[in-house]
Amino acid sequence: MTLITKSRMRAMLTILVAVAALAPITARAQVPATWDHYKVYVASTPAPPPPFPVLITDQFTPTAVQHFVNPLQMWMNPVEKTVLSTHQTFPISDPITHYSWWPISPQPFAATVTATNQFGDQTLNVHDGVFLLNPALKNEQGPPPARNHYKCYLCDGATISVPLQLVDQFDTWQTNLLIPRFFCNPAMKQDPTGTYPIVDPNQHYICYEFQPYDPGQFSATFSDQFVPNAPIFMGPAQWICVPTIKQSVVGTNKNTWGKLKMLYR
Repeated sequence: MTLITKSRMRAMLTILVAVAALAPITARAQVPATWDHYKVYVASTPAPPPPFPVLITDQFTPTAVQHFVNPLQMWMNPVEKTVLSTHQTFPISDPITHYSWWPISPQPFAATVTATNQFGDQTLNVHDGVFLLNPALKNEQGPPPARNHYKCYLCDGATISVPLQLVDQFDTWQTNLLIPRFFCNPAMKQDPTGTYPIVDPNQHYICYEFQPYDPGQFSATFSDQFVPNAPIFMGPAQWICVPTIKQSVVGTNKNTWGKLKMLYR
């Protein structure tokens, strides 16, 4: 018979506690390297569609919510991002997929969201839903890519001061990433052109303001499910959207589903 001494027992307990403490960390989902970053421009087009209703369903509002779509306001290009302090570069994986940002009639919402990206865990105060993001093409022919649509919410959180170099299909710009402004959920969209399901429910985005803004002015032709082959005018660029995994949601409004804590990994 093997006797376990008190000292050996203490050592075994120490190991078990250490393993238990590490388990949640090693199990945490990592942001895939293939999820692109995006540079976001103020934008407009002389050929907006007339306002019409769409139904949007996402992880904050699992029952479809009707919104009215308003004229295009922003546009985002895939971007190669380099963190200047560490020389870490995030290349573009998909140079074809862009996103058109359509303002929607606001949906009141309030929750505290914990999310993870390359800048670590962040806690955000998430507010009203204000944008629908459509997958889009720029200076390309054919149907829009079959990618996630997004419903983007206003948000605020701690400033992250990181020097960046951004290289997209228009120019190269050095700036400082600062404040989270939008939190974007993958969404199912239903509109007169069809039903567009969520492709990847884990792929979220936090969009941060950066300064100085890129003052460049550019033009192109774009297509999405609303507008085919329309001119678009872009600039300045003010935000960068960073791929993100949402960890938890706690509602701060008694009318939101987020009243209960939900985990996504």
